[in-house]
Amino acid sequence: MSDQKPQSSLPRRGLILGAALLVASTPSWAILGVWRRAARRTVFVAGATTAAVVSTEAAAANAAAANQAAAAQSAADASAAAAQQAKTAAAQAQAGAAQAGSPQQKLKELQSLYDQKLISAADYESAKKKILSQLTQ
Repeated sequence: MSDQKPQSSLPRRGLILGAALLVASTPSWAILGVWRRAARRTVFVAGATTAAVVSTEAAAANAAAANQAAAAQSAADASAAAAQQAKTAAAQAQAGAAQAGSPQQKLKELQSLYDQKLISAADYESAKKKILSQLTQ
């Protein structure tokens, strides 16, 4: 039994002696202080880097959204321009169809203009001759 007591007290003595050395020795605390400062700097630098990366990613996302909006706007503008061109072409085709109507329609329009006294008798006769000459050709 006496053999077991010195063995159990030996680890306790070693722990107490080690703790006393750590507490009493200045260089060990200085080393821990340096490590602590280094750890703080690492955390601050890493935090700043993370914030910079996050802000860079946010800026990239904003730029991508702006590019998509600009592309959508240009597509909408192109679509509107194409619709306007189609509308203009349809109006021109309709006007051409009205002008190139049948000779009977042209003669009726010409008679209507003459009846409303918008054209003279000479204009009426010359236009009538033109329409009739186109009909014979």
